[in-house]
Amino acid sequence: MKRNLIMLVPGLTRVTSTAQLSEFTEGLIAASERMPLAHIAAPSIPPGVQRLRTTTAGQEMELDLVEAYWNDLVPSITQQTLKTRLARGFSLIWFWLANLHIWKGVLRRKYLTFGLTLSALAFTVWYLGTIILFVEAIEPSADSPFFSLVEEIKKSVEYIGGWRIWAVATAVVALMPVSLLVDISDFCKRYLTNEPAARGKPAVRFEIIRRVREQLQSSLALGDYESVTIVGHSFGSVVTVDLFADLPSFGIPVRILTMGSLIEVLGKQAPWLQNEVLELSRRDDLIEWIDIKSHSDWFASGSAVPKVHNCYEKVIGSYGTFPDKIAAKVHSRYFDNQEAVRLLLSYFERQESLKVDSTESESAMEPA
Repeated sequence: MKRNLIMLVPGLTRVTSTAQLSEFTEGLIAASERMPLAHIAAPSIPPGVQRLRTTTAGQEMELDLVEAYWNDLVPSITQQTLKTRLARGFSLIWFWLANLHIWKGVLRRKYLTFGLTLSALAFTVWYLGTIILFVEAIEPSADSPFFSLVEEIKKSVEYIGGWRIWAVATAVVALMPVSLLVDISDFCKRYLTNEPAARGKPAVRFEIIRRVREQLQSSLALGDYESVTIVGHSFGSVVTVDLFADLPSFGIPVRILTMGSLIEVLGKQAPWLQNEVLELSRRDDLIEWIDIKSHSDWFASGSAVPKVHNCYEKVIGSYGTFPDKIAAKVHSRYFDNQEAVRLLLSYFERQESLKVDSTESESAMEPA
């Protein structure tokens, strides 16, 4: 029986290894209509692999689902010391808010701009809280030359910490995953500018690429696969493009699906990422690149895929209430979206139909 490999490259979320793979697998099984999928449990299945079986056009096929986990390589700025958060927060303000490249084309992508504005508001709330905690922690002695200055700063901080400001802040924190958004903004800067996760270590970008490449090679060694499909979700789409733009061909067809991608926006901050998109579209073994996004996803821009025969964008429908969109819950609902699942499985359905047609043609040509 023929098998195909599907590798999930997830976005940045604070979950354990295989958690998103389980969510991905359950979503495929639940949302697949034209190709019913059945989960297989057998001792012979390698650890870390979710195996699904389907029958289409009278032919059985198996799909091996694996995850390229990399979240443990990313530091959390919200868990650092006050001094580190203060310094790092200022660098993020300069990188994201003071740089106008990211805000170009506001009217052309109004929903994304609204999502980015909300993210900026969430970051501002977090950074104000950091400043207040830092200032309150300063306790100079009465004979210090800085005593009067610190007291004046504390009075200003008391005004910032007034109930009106924090009434708004409380609402923002309640609606949005503030800590996660701050961690993502910090991580994006590290990745795009080749910063290390800690002093003395390699750039976090290179560590992640090496991890995902090694997991891909290990997964390909598990069996004789007919094709490999890479599903990059959220920032995982950036990692996918970054890896496969330079990865040598390995002899089987490659499909890329990017879901809820941020590449179009991030490419304005990092021109190298735009070049990687072009390089990926020129791969000899790339048979299809589908960039999937939803207008209800306020935290996705798409990948700006080149207009070539095997690369295209698909806008899907996705329901979400206003709080769901603000809280980025729509952004995490691609795995069980029926349109997204149909696009993911369409290649396998076409391949099985072609095999059946080829078999019938050969039978018709045989002499009676």
